[in-house]
Amino acid sequence: MPEKSHTKLADSLERVSKAARKGVVKSAWIERADRELLTRRGYLQEIFKGWYLLSRPSEKPGDSTAWYSAFWDFLSVYLEDRFGSDYCLQAGSSIDLHTGANLIPRQVIALTARGGKMHLELPHSTSVLVYQDTKNLPREAELVRGVRAMPLTMALCRIPPSFFENQPLSAEIALRAVRSVDDLTRAILEIESPTLASRFTGAYQFLGDTERAEQISKTLKSAGIVFEPANPFVRPEPVFARGTRLLSGYAGRIEGLFNTLREPVLEVFRDWPPKPLEDSEAYVDHVEAVYTHDAYNSLSIEGYRVTPDLIERIRSGSWNPDGEPKDQQEVAAMAAKGYLEAFRTVKKSVARVLHGERAGQVFRQDYSDWYRAMFSESVRAGLLQSYHLAGHRSAPVYIRASRHVPPPPEAVNDAMTALLDLLENEQEPIVRAVLGHWLFGFIHPYMDGNGRMARFLMNLMMASGGYPWTIVRTTRRKEYLAALEAASADQTISPFAKFIREEMGVDWTKESS
Repeated sequence: MPEKSHTKLADSLERVSKAARKGVVKSAWIERADRELLTRRGYLQEIFKGWYLLSRPSEKPGDSTAWYSAFWDFLSVYLEDRFGSDYCLQAGSSIDLHTGANLIPRQVIALTARGGKMHLELPHSTSVLVYQDTKNLPREAELVRGVRAMPLTMALCRIPPSFFENQPLSAEIALRAVRSVDDLTRAILEIESPTLASRFTGAYQFLGDTERAEQISKTLKSAGIVFEPANPFVRPEPVFARGTRLLSGYAGRIEGLFNTLREPVLEVFRDWPPKPLEDSEAYVDHVEAVYTHDAYNSLSIEGYRVTPDLIERIRSGSWNPDGEPKDQQEVAAMAAKGYLEAFRTVKKSVARVLHGERAGQVFRQDYSDWYRAMFSESVRAGLLQSYHLAGHRSAPVYIRASRHVPPPPEAVNDAMTALLDLLENEQEPIVRAVLGHWLFGFIHPYMDGNGRMARFLMNLMMASGGYPWTIVRTTRRKEYLAALEAASADQTISPFAKFIREEMGVDWTKESS
């Protein structure tokens, strides 16, 4: 009896999955018949000749999400397979990893002890350049995201001076994230470089860290190196407060982006200052009145097929999944139910803010409650495992078709702590609203619900400044996502701030359901 096609497919998929490393497959590791079957059925996506990525048939042709999500995993597997431990990322690529750079790079450069020069074109206009440089290959490397990178202090010593001019935020994060300045001083002494001595003492003076500047200066001068401090930065002032030191490159990047982009947000809203609310109860009543519009648009943006009728049935308690077959078939029903519970919880947070509590503190205390309210119904229904309610994600996530990659799970807590501190210390409500929304999505602290949570965060901060409860229309989803991508990929916040301002002007009391 011939083997059933679905059994054959499952067997092939099982064999190839076992052979794969981090979802990456080399042709030599699998049988030709398995490779041809799974490629034809869409489970193997070719990276380049002889190398494949395990994927889902649902991936659309030209979709970059699968590749961006696997980029660093592929590099770690490919470079180890090709060079073993005889390679290391070049200084610039190493610093990108150490400082939590959020974009998939167009090109990664690596040094190797053997093999000559190799340039490999990869999907979606990415590439890797590897060249033989035995002299400069470091004796020790650090594994960052599975790839061998130079230690941070070594990379700083090998980076060209132009780096401080062209990538000042990454340079500042890297200098502030150095754990021990002794490591940096030791690297300078090994090559006896007055130029590096001048550069780093001048850089730390500019950053306001006089302690580190003096420590480097005293050690090097005692070793007979003569130099004068020279500031490599061309900007008038640092991004961070003077003397700041960072425990995490990812947290530093969140703080750096917030500090850099707050002024462009204020410029967009220069003629719309915050004002105290005269009637907080009327504000809460208005929020309740526009709930159906809010739920419909927010859920639709996330791809749920919801209707105002479904929302109202859930709101009134007439939705009965146990007794109505029609309700059992509602794919979006659990999302709508969770949204209602979360909305009610957020409304309590808004009331606290309107009664004088600080919005940043309220958000810090309550946002986990919002998330649990949003998904507890799905857990009880068995659609989501209960551990998802325990806290921030413990696995990587990716944003469809975006070059921006959210921080890895081990960096999420640091990044969120930085964001919470920034929101608590920021005095301007509109800055908290716009940058809070964007950076919450930038971090993506949960496996699901990040967009809905970000819009709730935005509206809590809107309320704190007397701004209107703002609903992002699903009819403008494309513009909304493009503005978020411009902020994340290009660090250009004005399009997103302008978009939010436009949505703030919609009078939902005049909109029909």
